[in-house]
Amino acid sequence: MPPYLENFGHLAPYGSLLLVYLLLSFHSELFKNRLFAVPALGVLLLFAGCREAITPDLEHYQMLYQAFDSASLDLAFIEPSFLFLCKSLNALGFDYHALFFAYSFVTLVFVYLGIKNSTGHVKLSLLLYVLIPSCFLNMFVEMREVCAIAIVLYAMSLLRGKKKYRFSRILGFGILSVLFHYSALVYWAIFLILYKPLKRTHSNATHLLLIFSTLLIPSSILGAVLRTVAFPLVPPKYQAYLELFTGQDAVADPAQLLKALIYVLLAICFVYWRSPARNKEADPVPLNLFVIGVLLLNLSRSNPVFSRVAYYFLIHQIVLFPECVAKISGAFKRLTATYGLVLFYLAQFVWGLFYFSPDEGYVFLHYQNAIVSALK
Repeated sequence: MPPYLENFGHLAPYGSLLLVYLLLSFHSELFKNRLFAVPALGVLLLFAGCREAITPDLEHYQMLYQAFDSASLDLAFIEPSFLFLCKSLNALGFDYHALFFAYSFVTLVFVYLGIKNSTGHVKLSLLLYVLIPSCFLNMFVEMREVCAIAIVLYAMSLLRGKKKYRFSRILGFGILSVLFHYSALVYWAIFLILYKPLKRTHSNATHLLLIFSTLLIPSSILGAVLRTVAFPLVPPKYQAYLELFTGQDAVADPAQLLKALIYVLLAICFVYWRSPARNKEADPVPLNLFVIGVLLLNLSRSNPVFSRVAYYFLIHQIVLFPECVAKISGAFKRLTATYGLVLFYLAQFVWGLFYFSPDEGYVFLHYQNAIVSALK
């Protein structure tokens, strides 16, 4: 029996979450309710923040939290934010669920603020964040990195307009993102190097040439370049961590290839809809960042670990897609495009309910809620 049919009964929690979110969105639209953010974020926080340790990664975080004061535990590899939260929450007498809740709260708040600063289509953008597997569902696997990505998204939203002290604030939140996950250093290094090109509007031909050329470049080149450039700059105790990011699989995972293909097609759509001829006043930064994410994904197709760095850039699709749909003329065409968009991402969401385990392959993400478990 296909795995989706085997686990059909376990889809109920996820289906309920999406249904509640849609009801809150429709209610807000119909009755012009301005308090959408509070109940919507509350529902998402209740779902994500009160989860049990349902993946090997979360079980590992549970172990680290519970053994935090152990003298034999080596925590040199982990970020200061994790250590601070573990120490503070342990001192207050909370169990490991509080750690999951804290990370979920920080993540969802920064995601919402980043969306609110970037687009007027908040409800659709937040829905896309929930549906994209590398975003909301990834909180159940890589919660530290997902939190850092949310902070980066908010920092990028501060580039818009001419707000007072914006560069100081971006610097502050940039440092904060690194304190939540060291991979953010790679993002900020790329951002600083490419800052001027990122601010420019580029032709469709330039974007498409870059996208297709990276499909032809052997993925081993990215690892070789990183080892040559980064290793001399990285302290010895972190070099093993960098080695994990620069290693290559012997054969590219078919799922990685499929993901790269999907994002290449998305990039082509964005490049077309955001082209200078169609949108002369559009902010070029989100599109340029997304294209960089696709380039990284193409180059790291044989390295699933490093491909996660691309998520810092690919998250901008939650802003780009609603803006593209809004440009479609005619209410019926716009509504049809919106439903098509949601169905496309809904298919990705269902696909994302399977996470990769080195021991068992792809395993269904059986959701369990700590509050429900306590009431049984």
